Amino acid sequence: MDSTTIRTRRLLALATAAVIAFGAGACSSDKDDSAGESGQAGPVNMEFWGWAGYEKIVDRWNSAHPNTKVTFKKIPSGPKGGYTQISNALTAGKGPCLAQIEYQNIPSMLVKNSVMDITQYANGSMDKYIPSAVSASSVGGKIYGVPVDVGPMVLFYRKDLFAKYGLSKPPATWAQYKADAEKVTAADPGVKFGTVLGDAGGLASFTLQTGQSWYSTKGDSWTVSIDNPGTRKVASYWQDLKDQGLVAKHGNAWDPQFNKASEAGKVLTFVGAAWAAGGLKSDLQNLSGKWRVAPMPTWEAGDGRSASSGGSATSVMTGCKAPKEAVQFADFLSSDPQAVKLGIEGGLYPASKAGQDDPSLTGGDPYFGGQKVGDVYKASAAEVPSTWTNGPTFQQVETDFTGAIGKGTLPDAVTSVQASTVAAIKKLGLSVTNG
Repeated sequence: MDSTTIRTRRLLALATAAVIAFGAGACSSDKDDSAGESGQAGPVNMEFWGWAGYEKIVDRWNSAHPNTKVTFKKIPSGPKGGYTQISNALTAGKGPCLAQIEYQNIPSMLVKNSVMDITQYANGSMDKYIPSAVSASSVGGKIYGVPVDVGPMVLFYRKDLFAKYGLSKPPATWAQYKADAEKVTAADPGVKFGTVLGDAGGLASFTLQTGQSWYSTKGDSWTVSIDNPGTRKVASYWQDLKDQGLVAKHGNAWDPQFNKASEAGKVLTFVGAAWAAGGLKSDLQNLSGKWRVAPMPTWEAGDGRSASSGGSATSVMTGCKAPKEAVQFADFLSSDPQAVKLGIEGGLYPASKAGQDDPSLTGGDPYFGGQKVGDVYKASAAEVPSTWTNGPTFQQVETDFTGAIGKGTLPDAVTSVQASTVAAIKKLGLSVTNG
């Protein structure tokens, strides 16, 4: 076994079992950070890389903390090259102290030894955030990021079109969702009740609602369970709706085809995260007052389970010489009332429990006919299961699902990606089994 494989296995064991220490490279970094904690000569200077609109929050921090200066650098979003920039900079010894990392990418960054275990600095403040966000920021019981935002899932629906097609209320269950879709299609085959589920992110979110996960860990080994009963139920359900022509083939908010269909009154609903409201407001201003928000339908009546899509944490990068101060800034970004308000204005739905009660979220929203949609988002966020474990090869999973869905059915894609993911994790030199 070569030295790279040995090092990778040791890093994985730290993340998943939390029973051994970092390898030599990380220990060296820890020594430097301890020196930073004990007091550096002069002010602390830290770089923070991300793609969200954090500039005003950073300015607020700097004005209140003159001896701990943060410089924000705007980079492309992670999947569009941001993670590559971060990794390359770290390899060159010029990486940032902090970075915006999407929850699903924390394990892959950990395997690359890019993110630091911040448990000792962050553990005392994690009760500020909803449990599912804390879980998503952690691996193997250790914390690798301070949660910033979440994407509680809801049902966006057209109240005016519901009335037109004789639907008295939004569907509370997936069985009722299908029944409503059949009623609308029977009345007008050119109108679709909802939009198709067509990518890995959507399938993951809907699986999360079932309480099952695509991954688990035991010791220093990963178990891949993408092909599990919950995922199969979700895949079969949406494939059936697609085969019967009950849902549109395009996406939802921000998709030009969806916008065109919406303006023509050809689509009644879509299931999306709270942040999708921004797409409606920016692209469909002329439909203001016609949309409403309801809880995400559930598999069993009254079970209340919801799901989440998207969201990110602020992680401390390996090699940061001031991890304590870095976590203090990250916690400020996520929980300071004014910082949270600025984040909300930028389209982020806060992971902070107190932040979800910000007045800008609790009042009536004119776009949604004066409805207090923040109440629906908050209720959804509280019902997201904390059972999900993210895996170390998220980009591969997304790419493979896209390819597989383009060639066959959703259930077929589930089987295919189960096998390709096990193979991809093996290529990393990690221990992995089929779930």
